[in-house]
Amino acid sequence: MQTTEQILSSAPGNSQLPSTSQTPSRVLVVEPHPTLRTVLVQRLRQDGHLAAAVGSAIEAVDLCREQSPDLLVSAEILEQNSAMRLAQQLGCSVIVLTARSGVEALVSLLDEGADDVLRKPFGLEELAARCRTLLKRGRIGLQEKVAVGPLEVHLLLRQVTLSEKPVELSPREFALLCALLMPPGMVRSRQELLRLAWPPFSGGPRSVDTQVLTLRRKLEQAGLGEGGGITTVRQQGYRFSIDNI
Repeated sequence: MQTTEQILSSAPGNSQLPSTSQTPSRVLVVEPHPTLRTVLVQRLRQDGHLAAAVGSAIEAVDLCREQSPDLLVSAEILEQNSAMRLAQQLGCSVIVLTARSGVEALVSLLDEGADDVLRKPFGLEELAARCRTLLKRGRIGLQEKVAVGPLEVHLLLRQVTLSEKPVELSPREFALLCALLMPPGMVRSRQELLRLAWPPFSGGPRSVDTQVLTLRRKLEQAGLGEGGGITTVRQQGYRFSIDNI
């Protein structure tokens, strides 16, 4: 039987990984929804991880019979199992993907031992950043916030503050802001923003324009300045510029 690393390294899409002197991290995605798990594993491979995806805990245990992954990204509820129990079986860190709302649910998962928690729907860039943080630290830890000037985005609580004052954003606006901020200054096309901040096969270029407009207005009203720090780059997309703060 092949080892986990052999299966991950031979998975479609990994043949184009950039060469590196550092051993790639092994990341396993466990998500019942086939489209979502495909999108997640494709995004993780872009960061050079040896990533694979399965739809159930049974498949995950079978795949990792020879070697555990470095990180598990798993839906909270699995058939006859849970993300937390699966992580314990595999002996690895876990990012739990949950559909539950409210701080109580988040705190409960963290108290149970989750290394990080992401609420659905979430942006792919936010997930990628959290994976990088956990893998880099090699231990339990959370990237709690991203700060650009007076603007702070609290990733865990999904809260935004400007000069320590709260800015109320919808889940989609929050995901869009994260996509523009990671990293700040990068021009993001409409298609990239759709991929990073919208669920698979939902929305379109006009949806991006509409959400950017509402996000700009909210950041302007909060005091971030004209355009809310978001610049339109003609025929390319949008950019969050710290020069505008």
